[in-house]
Amino acid sequence: MMADPKHGVEGLSLPRGGLIRDQTFADDTALYLQGSPTNMDRAQEVLKIFCRASKAKINWHKSATIWASKKERIWEWGRNEGLKWIPTGKGTRYLGIQVGFHLPPKANFNTMMIALKGKLISWSSHWQVGS
Repeated sequence: MMADPKHGVEGLSLPRGGLIRDQTFADDTALYLQGSPTNMDRAQEVLKIFCRASKAKINWHKSATIWASKKERIWEWGRNEGLKWIPTGKGTRYLGIQVGFHLPPKANFNTMMIALKGKLISWSSHWQVGS
């Protein structure tokens, strides 16, 4: 577990080395944090500073937390802000993909197949077979 030298927010160590703490795409952000109330509080303070500086606002009711550990979580951080916790085996959508801890292997397959069928039907209406 490595901490950011400026803010003390602990990310996750990757199996083959390195550290991951966040990923951002447009206005969607995923945080990968060590699961302790102290670390989560530090991360929230950094987010508050960022929001004040940028005039951005976090919609906690649209945010979700996944506990990705075999250890039992005995606290529920973020409840006062409206943050929801996703139970093990359940998922939430992030960038169009179901993410969660111990999701069934087919969690994304059906959604992708439905989207692909829709695209194929749409495309096929533009083509004439045999021409």
